[in-house]
Amino acid sequence: MTKQKKKSKKLFLLIAGIIGIFFLLFFFFAARMVFSITPPDKQCTTPHTASSTPPSKLETANDYFLRGNYNYELGKCENAVTDYTKAIEMKNNFAEAYNNRAYTYMRMQRYADALPDLDTAIKLRPDYVNALMNRGDIYNYYYAIDRKKAVKDYDRVLQLVPPEKYRELSLCGHRLLAQNGGWRPAVFFTLLIKGYNAGCK
Repeated sequence: MTKQKKKSKKLFLLIAGIIGIFFLLFFFFAARMVFSITPPDKQCTTPHTASSTPPSKLETANDYFLRGNYNYELGKCENAVTDYTKAIEMKNNFAEAYNNRAYTYMRMQRYADALPDLDTAIKLRPDYVNALMNRGDIYNYYYAIDRKKAVKDYDRVLQLVPPEKYRELSLCGHRLLAQNGGWRPAVFFTLLIKGYNAGCK
């Protein structure tokens, strides 16, 4: 074997080794992500500090809505639900209160309660991106799993937001999972070959 062939063989083995290590690391971290147990959601079980302040008086639906947001930030989710409910009673077309109550229910793992609120929020505001993402996530991951419905909600969000917002919403990743029926090998290969935005195409 000539020196040139030996050199080429060594280079080939080096490149193959690097690629092999890359694939092993990729699948190791992917497997950890898929099979690791998700820690319980602590938003509603441990105290937090709030970045906002509660309203000085409670007279309007918006006052109760703001206090609901404040209680949610503190981790007082039951109190937040009570406040959002009061806001809805005072103003029954308050889409934001329906969405925030639904999201609070989601953090409490009360998905059956969250879904009708999201349906109402979207009926009131068909272009409500946060409500569409929340409902898509319920159908994709948590309750009444129906990934076709999840993709439909994510597709609506695709029409509503500019591409620079996709990553902020984790839209492409959520949509890719819904399209592939959850965490399957096809998801990892798609991410590896086509990149993060593949789920939005």
